[in-house]
Amino acid sequence: MRRGTTILLCLLMAGIFLLDDSYAQTRSFGATFSYAGIGAEYSLDIDKENFAEFQLRIDTIETFRISSAMPGISASAFWNIVFARFESHNGNPVRFYAGPGISLGYAADLFSPHGLDFGVKGRVGGECAFPRGISVAMSISPMVGGHFGIVDGMLNMRLYKNGLLQALMPEVSIRHRF
Repeated sequence: MRRGTTILLCLLMAGIFLLDDSYAQTRSFGATFSYAGIGAEYSLDIDKENFAEFQLRIDTIETFRISSAMPGISASAFWNIVFARFESHNGNPVRFYAGPGISLGYAADLFSPHGLDFGVKGRVGGECAFPRGISVAMSISPMVGGHFGIVDGMLNMRLYKNGLLQALMPEVSIRHRF
């Protein structure tokens, strides 16, 4: 599982950096924190109204609930559309955004053992950019999808309940824009 995740992340990052147009846009890289997990996040501004986000997370929601000793891992991609933009009183640009995304991971679900989870995610959030290339964002990312797990020796697919619970757990991101 680790080797596959590493290869997937390397291919994703290589594709991002090898795009000729990607060097013309603003990029940011940073960390995201929430009760549901921690992770690394990469953002690429496509134009003034659209930006893409890629996220690799360690899912800790079941670890904190003490129902699983091992955290899970997931990878997500989002296409965000900026629906509001303004400047704060200090002159810092602020933008609000929302957009669809997809997610794939391996984690425990609510009252279920570890298994493959997949689904469609949504993201709604706001971001404030500060001088010296630092930005802080707060968002929620609910997910509707399935969870494959082995229960009593049989493969079982259920609704991924932790994905819906993530709608109640905001994420805070701190990024460096370059």
